[in-house]
Amino acid sequence: DLSSLIECNESHFSFSDDDEEQDIGEHINQIDINESKISPSSTAFVTFTSLRAKQAAAQCALTPDRTSMRVFHAPDPRSVLWENINFPFSMQDTAKFGMKVVWIVGILFWAIPVSVVNSLANLNSILQALNIKTVDSSKPWYGFLSGLLPVIALALLLDALYALIVLTAKRVLKLKSLSDVDAYATYWYQLYQFANLWLIVIGGSIFNQLQALLSNPESILNTVANAMIGSSVFFLNMILTQSVGKCAHDLSRIPKYSQSLFLRLWRSERTPTKRQSEASKTPDTYQWGYEIPKITFIFMVVILYCPIVPIMEIFGLVYFAARYITYKHQFLHVNAQSFEGGGNATWS
Repeated sequence: DLSSLIECNESHFSFSDDDEEQDIGEHINQIDINESKISPSSTAFVTFTSLRAKQAAAQCALTPDRTSMRVFHAPDPRSVLWENINFPFSMQDTAKFGMKVVWIVGILFWAIPVSVVNSLANLNSILQALNIKTVDSSKPWYGFLSGLLPVIALALLLDALYALIVLTAKRVLKLKSLSDVDAYATYWYQLYQFANLWLIVIGGSIFNQLQALLSNPESILNTVANAMIGSSVFFLNMILTQSVGKCAHDLSRIPKYSQSLFLRLWRSERTPTKRQSEASKTPDTYQWGYEIPKITFIFMVVILYCPIVPIMEIFGLVYFAARYITYKHQFLHVNAQSFEGGGNATWS
């Protein structure tokens, strides 16, 4: 009945041995208060007793108007975002359209942050802008640092972008499962990776490139061919950093140990609760919306450059071999997926 449902999902109180002596009217009043707080929802989960009936309901047109009822295969219950369940699909579609416009505009102007990142390669210009004495650019460490800083800065920028996409999916679009959030993040994060590849190779804004393409379509081939050689060093540094830095980061688990150490020092005078102890032992979950676009980006770079920069194949081999070893170790001994997404991140 409704009252028992409210007790389980809303009121969060349970009966003890002393409840028989309490006033039953207090519990009835509490149920009435919680019932008034429930907001209506257009989403429901239906359980079928046979797989055949479930497939028929998911594949058949249940109503003449396709917008009046939408039927999906239910996600893993562990991935459901219950706080977003009552968000109507009509409002979700409106929010998706608005955010699509925002992300597309962001791609068109993505050249601005990428140009700032690439400017880090000229350390002396930065030092001059800060009124700091310049250094000798002929020193070996100067070239190493000039090639490494833009790669690290771009990685941090993309990490911030991914966090923003996930936050938008959960708080603005109010997607109703973590698998949907993963699929949404995979789609837009991959598009920004495509924009990165184009802007790093060609340089300049997309508006300038479109203007040149419309005025002289044949010039785009010469532009790409001339620009690819100059960008190869940046991509080599990126692959090398991903091969060594990312794999070392995953295998060492320094962030996890740092977090545990901080919590232990912060709670040095208090005994952690059982829930806190269990939370510290919870294995990490791989975010496929974060991992897959990066792997695809490196694969595109290797395929693009292997005809003109043969050493790129060796760097690509090192990267994918290192990632294979890392993933194999992490999946077998460290990580555990908290929910089953059913391949929604890659096939939706």
